[in-house]
Amino acid sequence: MCPVCGGARFESRAVAGVAIRRCLQCNLLLGTFGPRKGTNYADVDEGAYLQSIARVRLAQSAQIVELVRAHVHAGEWLDVGCGYGLMLEAARNAGFAVRGLEPNAQAAAAAHARLGCIEQGLLQETTPPADVLSTLDVIEHLDDLNAFAQLVKRKVRRLWVIKVPSSEGLLFRVAHLLRVGSAVRRLWQADYEHPHVVYFDRASLTRFLQKHGFDVVAAHYLAEVPVDTVVARLTLDGAMPRWKAMLAVPVFVVFNVIERLRGKSDALLVLARPR
Repeated sequence: MCPVCGGARFESRAVAGVAIRRCLQCNLLLGTFGPRKGTNYADVDEGAYLQSIARVRLAQSAQIVELVRAHVHAGEWLDVGCGYGLMLEAARNAGFAVRGLEPNAQAAAAAHARLGCIEQGLLQETTPPADVLSTLDVIEHLDDLNAFAQLVKRKVRRLWVIKVPSSEGLLFRVAHLLRVGSAVRRLWQADYEHPHVVYFDRASLTRFLQKHGFDVVAAHYLAEVPVDTVVARLTLDGAMPRWKAMLAVPVFVVFNVIERLRGKSDALLVLARPR
């Protein structure tokens, strides 16, 4: 059954070992995987991470703070799945009181050393509520989306900030259309301990939030793979040699130009207010 609309009719196909089902009612994509390798981005070399994915997250965090401040100017900001604390650092610099939750021990320790307000763990009933609650690249990893959304509803006072990978992105669409195995597996993070089990588009995410008592107040597409981060990102986990990653740079140049013209990307940000 679809976690967004409750539909039971799906179109199924397998791409590069990922079993993908598309809900014929709301277009949500669900992925099923075989045995998981048990690796995680937070387990890679911290220096390599900070030179690749973290550079993108820093730029996105500054943009997200500005978008949030159009709706909430101050208060307490809780980042769930905060990683190395980059979002919280940007929020604190903008005047918010901040705290974070991160399940990965290495990332939580590094974030706590820098910010002093990070706990290792997950969102739960005992977590104090906050004015702003963010889940950036989190809910696409969850097996029980509905239970999590209801928990968030009890823990957020003013604004839920959600960032998810989007099935509307050009990279996602081309990789799946051409069945580019390595790209598909990377997009779904199929070789990681916590793969992407769901892909939203803007319509399905909006419907999901409305179902759980949230009204979408803003939606934006963020730049996800700037050209100067391509090589570092593709070689981060050692799965791709550097020479091959360098060959991908012109491809991303073209993708980024087209995405700017389309006004979309592989990263969707939505701000939702609880009713």
